[in-house]
Amino acid sequence: MDHFGLFEEDSESLQAAAITQQSLVDTQERLGAMLDVMPIGLLIHTEQGILFANKEACGLLKIGKAQALGQHFLDYVRASDAPAMAAQLETAFSGSGKTNTHECVVERRDGVPRLLKIISGRLPWEGNPVIQLLLQDITDQKRAETSLRQMTITDELTGAYNRRQAMYEAALYTGTSGAARIPLSVILIDIDHFKRINDTYGHAIGDIALKELTRVAHGFIPTIAGTDSALFARIGGEEFVILLPGLGRAAARTVAEQFRRAVARMHIVLPTADLTFTISLGVSEFRTEDGDFETMLARADTALYAAKEGGRNRVSLAP
Repeated sequence: MDHFGLFEEDSESLQAAAITQQSLVDTQERLGAMLDVMPIGLLIHTEQGILFANKEACGLLKIGKAQALGQHFLDYVRASDAPAMAAQLETAFSGSGKTNTHECVVERRDGVPRLLKIISGRLPWEGNPVIQLLLQDITDQKRAETSLRQMTITDELTGAYNRRQAMYEAALYTGTSGAARIPLSVILIDIDHFKRINDTYGHAIGDIALKELTRVAHGFIPTIAGTDSALFARIGGEEFVILLPGLGRAAARTVAEQFRRAVARMHIVLPTADLTFTISLGVSEFRTEDGDFETMLARADTALYAAKEGGRNRVSLAP
């Protein structure tokens, strides 16, 4: 037997194995380097924990790569979001390559929570199921969207909803199917002698009066019994409305009287004196023959005029 020949073959086999092993290591390193330059976070995840986290994912979670390995993504998810996120992961592990998208808040290691968009999907690997999680920070995007939406639906001065939003909300209850519609009432509100406030104290104080009225309304709206969809909006100058889905005329009149009293108790502290003012209110309920919100609002305006003619600081009910 040529022992030297066998030794030479073993040596060549070991050398080939070493080259193959080094090639695998080099491939993994190159692949890891490629994944690290991705502009989106990537986790490779088994049912037990994280196998790989790229640089962006580690940055989003504020952890190092060594810390990530073996951890579970749910360890970073806010408790209130964990059940929905766990369900998404379960779907991904049992899936066949189809991706799913979800949003959740992660509690990062630096203590700063962030809202992430998570895209999950199973990888076509043999053996135990493995999924990939793509992570995208959408915190600032959501804040910008929320801010933009608030700008389009609220009054810039007072923070109350604007006329457009009031009309939109009312249209949800005033469609063509009158028989199936829930009760809907509206309270039209006008500050008594508002011009006198502006003339006496200046427009800046008038603006403060409008803001204070809105502040009182925002505290009052959640206390209204019988509806969880009440809305307070500024529809012009010193005119406001309270939209009351689910309440009929009698209940709306009670709400109007309660709000009138709340405003009458209000005091605005000025350098020279305390400013107080009152409001007049007109109440109407949507009727099938109204056809739209504008018609109901016009009847509330007639009732408001009657309240002013009757001496102000009172509630008048539309017939």
